[in-house]
Amino acid sequence: MRISVIIAAGFAANLSAAGVAGAAEALPKLAGQDYGKARAALLRQDWQPVALPDADQCMAGDKRCAGRPEMYVCAGTGLGQCVFVWRRKATVIDVMTEGEERPIVRSVRLRKD
Repeated sequence: MRISVIIAAGFAANLSAAGVAGAAEALPKLAGQDYGKARAALLRQDWQPVALPDADQCMAGDKRCAGRPEMYVCAGTGLGQCVFVWRRKATVIDVMTEGEERPIVRSVRLRKD
């Protein structure tokens, strides 16, 4: 399933030590927050939602992604994981969530092209 591959790739990202240090300072601290609150915080910090052309379609009635053009993929089963894409200037991030009823941010990572 594509969500598993994306999430696994995120945790296994191969960044240089200098890149990790610089990236960690630029990444918003959102882990553990409700995605709705995290989304509002990102907008206040001038992050912009990114609608990627190859993103999955939000299923009718799915509250996790309804009205959220930044949704890249959401799993229909299991932990209810989703990936949302954001940009601020040249920095693009993936915000990964878990939970079907109340998505919680689990991690934020730099997006790899």
